[in-house]
Amino acid sequence: MTLPRSSLILFAVLPSLILATSLQTPLFREPKAPTSLPVVFWHGLGDTYDGKGLANIAAIINETYPGTFIHSIYLDEEPSKDRNAGFIGHVTDQVLTQRKTWGLR
Repeated sequence: MTLPRSSLILFAVLPSLILATSLQTPLFREPKAPTSLPVVFWHGLGDTYDGKGLANIAAIINETYPGTFIHSIYLDEEPSKDRNAGFIGHVTDQVLTQRKTWGLR
C-alpha cells in the first residue's frame, strides 16, 4: 500500500508543527495576584450606568480578579435620565460634579 504524497508531506511536517505550537506563548494566561486597583466605568452615548454591556464587562473582571471594586458612574439614578444626560449634558460640568462627588479636587 502506498500513501498519497500529501500524507507523506503531512507526516514529515507534523512533528515540526507540534513542536512549534508547544513553544508558543499562550494567547490567554491566568492572571497573577488579584489587583487592588478599582475599576470605574463611565458609559458612552446611548448607554446607561446599569447597562447590560457594562454588567457583562464587570462580571468578566470579577471572574478574572475576584473582589475588585467596580463602580459605574451615573449622572442620574434613573436610567433614562442618565442616558439623556450623556447626549445633552455639558461634559465639563459633569466631570466637575463627579470630582466633587468623589471628593477630588
